[in-house]
Amino acid sequence: MSSEFEIYKPRKIEFNQLMEIDDWYVKVYTITLNEEFKSQQILSSALKELPIWVENAKKSFLKTHKNAFLILHEGREGVWILMNWWTDGEILETKVYFGDYDNHNVIKESIYTPKSLICTWELAVVLYERKAWMKHILFNANSPKFDEYINDILKSSYE
Repeated sequence: MSSEFEIYKPRKIEFNQLMEIDDWYVKVYTITLNEEFKSQQILSSALKELPIWVENAKKSFLKTHKNAFLILHEGREGVWILMNWWTDGEILETKVYFGDYDNHNVIKESIYTPKSLICTWELAVVLYERKAWMKHILFNANSPKFDEYINDILKSSYE
């Protein structure tokens, strides 16, 4: 009898870089099921799209706070790319894209659009960023510490 579940195995999570686009800051993280993140061409293609994604995030119906994080997750099917940005104080908006292993230069919207699916491993980054947002912004609501939030990154780990 087969199961719809697979036995959980930790995946490597790494902070890649901090990007500044216009007046926005975007923390870039990678997750991989391999020993190391191998999809450098897809990462490069995603970073080329990032200015467009930031422009789209600016069009949110909610007030944006010019802080985001991007997750590139090397999975079985390809690279799942999650653009996440903070809005309306404590809300996280997410847009999911996909990079195909066979076509490194093309980033598409997720096949699950308009849904924004987040998997178990990606939640580790989301949880870290949530705690950092709370610590530096929400607990200091009268004087948010955006610089401290920007510099608070998840170090390499296996989750």
